[in-house]
Amino acid sequence: MPTLSRSLIPISTQAYAATTLAASFAFLTSLDAAPNITSFVDQHCAECHDADVKKGGLDLTALKWDPAKRENFDEWVKIFDRVVTGEMPPAKKPRPEATELTPFLSSIKGELHNANMARQKVTGRTLLRRLNRTEYERTVQDLLGIQTPLKDILPEDTPMHGFDTVAEGLRLSTLQIEKYLEAADTAIEAAINLQVAPAPSTKKQYFFKDDQGTRKHLDIAEGTITNKNDPKSAHKHLLKELPDAVVFFNEGYPSAKIHQFNPRFTGMYKLRLAGYVHQSMGHPVVMRVYADNYREKRLLGYFDITEQPRVVEMTVMLKEGEHLNIQPSDSGVDAKGKNVYNINVKEFTGPGLALQWLEAEGPLLESWPPPSVKKLFGDTPVNPTDPKKKTFRNNRQIGFELAPVDPKASARQLLENFAARAFRRPLEAGEADRFVKLSTDAMDAGDSFLDAMRLGFRAVLTAPQFLLFEEKPGKLDDYALASRLSYFLWSTLPDETLMKLAAEKKLSQPEVLRAQTERLLKDEKAKAFVQNFAGQWLDLRSIAATSPDKRLYPEFDELMQLGMVAETEAFFAEILKNNLSVSNFIDSKFAMLNRCMAELYEIEGVKGEEFRKVALPVGSPRGGVLTQASVLKVTANGTTTSPVMRGAWVLKRILGQPPAPPPPGVGSVEPDTRGATTIRELLALHRNVESCAGCHSKIDPPGFALESFDVIGGWRERYRSQGKGDAAPTKRPGRYPPYKLGPAVDATGELTDGSKFNGIVEFKQLLLKQETQMLRALTGKLLTYASGAGISFADRATVEDIANRTAQQGSGLRTLVHEIVASPAFQSK
Repeated sequence: MPTLSRSLIPISTQAYAATTLAASFAFLTSLDAAPNITSFVDQHCAECHDADVKKGGLDLTALKWDPAKRENFDEWVKIFDRVVTGEMPPAKKPRPEATELTPFLSSIKGELHNANMARQKVTGRTLLRRLNRTEYERTVQDLLGIQTPLKDILPEDTPMHGFDTVAEGLRLSTLQIEKYLEAADTAIEAAINLQVAPAPSTKKQYFFKDDQGTRKHLDIAEGTITNKNDPKSAHKHLLKELPDAVVFFNEGYPSAKIHQFNPRFTGMYKLRLAGYVHQSMGHPVVMRVYADNYREKRLLGYFDITEQPRVVEMTVMLKEGEHLNIQPSDSGVDAKGKNVYNINVKEFTGPGLALQWLEAEGPLLESWPPPSVKKLFGDTPVNPTDPKKKTFRNNRQIGFELAPVDPKASARQLLENFAARAFRRPLEAGEADRFVKLSTDAMDAGDSFLDAMRLGFRAVLTAPQFLLFEEKPGKLDDYALASRLSYFLWSTLPDETLMKLAAEKKLSQPEVLRAQTERLLKDEKAKAFVQNFAGQWLDLRSIAATSPDKRLYPEFDELMQLGMVAETEAFFAEILKNNLSVSNFIDSKFAMLNRCMAELYEIEGVKGEEFRKVALPVGSPRGGVLTQASVLKVTANGTTTSPVMRGAWVLKRILGQPPAPPPPGVGSVEPDTRGATTIRELLALHRNVESCAGCHSKIDPPGFALESFDVIGGWRERYRSQGKGDAAPTKRPGRYPPYKLGPAVDATGELTDGSKFNGIVEFKQLLLKQETQMLRALTGKLLTYASGAGISFADRATVEDIANRTAQQGSGLRTLVHEIVASPAFQSK
C-alpha cells in the first residue's frame, strides 16, 4: 500500500489540486451542447434573469454551461433544484408545459450527474481528511490505554454539512500541528507512568458527624461572636445534627465534605454514600456529588434521595488533590417559602439532605506500573529503581525503570509495532525507519532509552499516516474499510477483530461486513455513535449556548440540562437498539424519562434518576424529538421562543429542506420580552414584506406548532411575562414563581399545501405524511457523517436507493445503518 507523503500538506491545497485535476475533464463547455437547456432558459427564465433585470443577482444569459468547473456546476444545481421543486418559474408566471419541463430537467440532471461522477472518479467522494478532536482523543486513549482528556488541547473543528467528520472542514494549520505535538506529549507522559507505586488500595468508612469542618460548624454555640471587631458576626447554625446523620441544605453553608478523605493518587475509586431526606414534604431531594479542587468542580453523579435511607454507589476517577463536594438540590425552603437563613435550623420544617457516611475504596489498580506502560513497551523488562537513588519527574518520584537488553533493537521493534497499530494497517518495508532514527540518534547523543522512545512515539502520533485517513479513489481496501466502519460507529480505531478480518481480506465480504456492523452496534463503544451523530444531527451540542432567564424559568438548573441531552440520547439509542421505524423521530407512543424530565413534562409515576422507557398517556403532546426539551431549548434564546428558529430547525434537521437565507437588508424579528405583543403578531407584520412572505409561509408553520412549548420544553397555554399578567400557580409548596402569565398561546397554522392544524398533535400527523422525505433526509445525514463527505448531486440517486431499500424493510433505524454500510458510497473513497 502506498504511504502518504512524509510532509504534512495542508488539506486546502490538496482539495484545490484535486478539483483542478477534475476540471481538466472539460466534457461540456457551452450552452450550445445542451439545446433543451438553452431553449427553456430563453423562454421561461431570461425575462427576469437577464443582464438588465438580473433578479436575485442572477444573469442566466451570461451563465455558461460548463459544469466541469465547480462554481458553474454549483450554480446549475441550484437552478435545477428551484425548477424541480416548482419554485421557478414563480407561480405568477405561466407554468411550463410537461413537454418542455421534462426534457429540460432530464437533460440537466443527466449532464450534472455525469460531471459529478467524472470528478469523483479522479478525487473520490471524500477528500483527504484527518481525525477530528473527538476521534483523536478516543483513538489516542485506546491506543495508549489512558483516560487523560486531550480534546480540549486541540482547536475547534469546523463542521461542514452539519458534521465535524466532513473532510472539507478538517483542515490542517500551523496552530493545529503545534497543538497535536502538545497533545501527543500529554498523552505519552500520562501513559509512561513509572512513578513509585501508590499505597495498596484501602477501604475506609467516614462519618459526616465526625468531619472536622462539620464538627467545627456544629460545635460553635449559636450566637457566638466569631469576630470581636464585628458585632454582627454571630455564628448561625445552618446544619442540623441528627442522632445518625447531619442535615445539609442547598440554601445554607457549608456544603457537605469529608475532609479526611483526600486522594493522594490519581486513579479510580469506588464510593458508597448513605443518606436520606429529612422532612421531605413529599418530594425527593437530589444529591449532587462533585470532585472539587477549590478552583473548579466536576459533576461525578446525581441521585434522587427520599425519606427511605439509600446507599448509592459509583466508581469514578479522582485526581490527586481533589476532594468530594456533596450538595443537595430542592431543599432549604419550607412550605411558607422561608429558607433556612430566616428560621432557626432546629425549628426549620423544610426538607434537607441527611448524610450518614461515605465509604471510599481505592485507588483501584489492575497492576503497577499501569497497563499503559505495557501498551507502549510490550515485554521490555521493567525493574524497580534503587530506593537510595531518588529521581523525580514532574515532581513525582520515579520508582521503576525500563531495562531493554538491546536498546536500539528494542526501539525498532517497539516503534514498528506501535506505528502499525497507530496507522491502522501493516507497515511497508522501511516505513518506520524515520521514527526509529529519531530515537536511535537521541540515544547516540546521550539521551536515555526512555527519553529517546518518547521522541519516537511522539513522531508517530503526529505523522500524516496517523492523523489522516488513507483512502484511494475507488473501492476501499479492507484496512481502510475497517477504519471507516470503526470511526463511523465507535469514533475510534478498529479493534483486533476488525484488523484480523482486514488482514484476511474477509471484511469486505457482504455477510462478514454485516456481522461486524452488528457486533460494533452491540458494543458499549457504540455510545460514541449515539452521542456524536445525534449530538450534531439534532444540535444537542448547543444545549449550553443559552442560559434560561432565572426570573422566567426558576426551575431550570444544571441537572435539568443534563437530563435534556440524556433523554434524547436514550431515545435515539432505544430506536437504534430495537430497530424501530424512523417515524418515531416525528412521533412516538413512548418517551425515555427519569423523574426530573417526567416532572417537567407533567407525566406522573416516574421516580428516580435513571432513564427508562415510559408509555405516554393517551392524548399526550409528547412523543418524537420535536417535543423533547433538548430540541426545544436549542431552538430558543433562553428568554423567548421564535417560530422562525424552530420552523427552520424542523425543515433543516427533520425534512432536509433548509430554507434559503433572508434577502440582504431584511431585519430580524425581535420578540417583545415584556410579553405585551406575541411573536405571531410581530411575524404577521414581517410577512407583509413581499420578499419575506414566500419563505415564511414554509418556515413559520412548524414553529407555530411548537409554540405551546416554552424555552425549556415545558407545556404552556400562556406566555410567561416579566411585565403585566396574572399570578402564576405554585407547583410546590413554598416555591412562588417570580413571573406572571401573559397572553394566550396560539399554536394553529397552515402548511403551503393548504393543510391546517391546531397544535402539535395535529401537526405531527401532517408531518408523518412526509415520512418518506424524512427518511431520505436522515439517510443523507447518516451517509455524510459516516463517509466524511456531503451529499453531492451524483449521490442523490444513492441516497434514494438506500432510503427505498430501508423503507421496504420497515424503515428501521438499525436497518438504515446496515444499508448505509452496505452501499458503494460508504465502501468507496
